[in-house]
Amino acid sequence: MIVLPGCDDAGRSRLTALVASGPWAVREVQPMDGPAATWSARVCAAIVTAAPTPPLVVAAAGDGALLLPAVARALRAGHRLVSEYLVVRPDLPPVTDTWPDAPVTVVVDDAEDLLVATVRLRGWTLLVGADPWRPGD
Repeated sequence: MIVLPGCDDAGRSRLTALVASGPWAVREVQPMDGPAATWSARVCAAIVTAAPTPPLVVAAAGDGALLLPAVARALRAGHRLVSEYLVVRPDLPPVTDTWPDAPVTVVVDDAEDLLVATVRLRGWTLLVGADPWRPGD
């Protein structure tokens, strides 16, 4: 599992709890210093350098989810298969021609969250509150 940087403390705490509940090897991409405009390039470079073994679960929370389309392109270019994306309390990125290329699970705190309609419209898995999460097959 690759855990992207970003998010507020509450979202990061929720993501950490979900990640800790599973048996997978976790590689956490360190928070990025410097201008936000270069974050996606530096995150992608860090992932490619780490050479994770597919299939991968890519996890992000809050504004870290905005990096997902760029990360998907980088992983695809490196021939690394993504089995699922897990996003917690996300700032949703736009759907692109390369993302999502695997199932997406979105975790929100409240079923009344404004993201819920978008998540359902896109056909993604929605988890509310403490719903259990299990990576897609």
